[in-house]
Amino acid sequence: MKNNKLNLILHFLVVLFTLYVVYLRFVRFLLADNESIAMAMLNPEQMPTAQPVLFSGLMLLLIVTLLGLLRMSPSSGFIFRAMKGLFGYSVVLLLLQLLVVIGGKQLPNSLKKVEHESKHLFVKVQADGTRLRDEPSLQAKILTSINRGTLLLLNDVKPSDNITWNRVLLAPKKFAWIVRSAPGKNGEDKQLTKTNKFYFRVADRYSLIVALLGLAWGLLSYRKR
Repeated sequence: MKNNKLNLILHFLVVLFTLYVVYLRFVRFLLADNESIAMAMLNPEQMPTAQPVLFSGLMLLLIVTLLGLLRMSPSSGFIFRAMKGLFGYSVVLLLLQLLVVIGGKQLPNSLKKVEHESKHLFVKVQADGTRLRDEPSLQAKILTSINRGTLLLLNDVKPSDNITWNRVLLAPKKFAWIVRSAPGKNGEDKQLTKTNKFYFRVADRYSLIVALLGLAWGLLSYRKR
């Protein structure tokens, strides 16, 4: 009984981790096309303050689910079988996505074909302490500072005094300016932020479909103890 419950919890944690990876890889970019929730969706660490109700709901759901699994009877074969199936799906999906990320450049062109692209461009900050200003000028008021890896929604681009600025969404209907590139010491422009779109490709779709083999394996291989 204890081993069954331990396996159930471990399987659940793997499934939970996979959901988080899928969120980081796909879901947050799809949701971020809605400007009213963009900041919270793009940067999970900001969700507790940007979307406290949503964050509280997710945490409550997680706690209730864990408590339910801990109290689950081994006779509940359906739950154990379903969790093992989801575990199989998760493992295969993680492996396939790892291959897509690492070997993306070597994929055949047919697998690189874009099936969906985001409406917006996303700005990724390249250094800690990067400043956001209320105007596209180094003398403008500093609104806040953000760290490396933060994602922002692009609204506009403007060159000013040999510096290219990005106008980004800071909060619903509130915008700020951040440096995109500026002249470097060797005369070459230095990129302080990177701007990209989100693309959902054929390889991503296939990874979600092929992972169903892992689901089938988990469902068929489960044996009640």
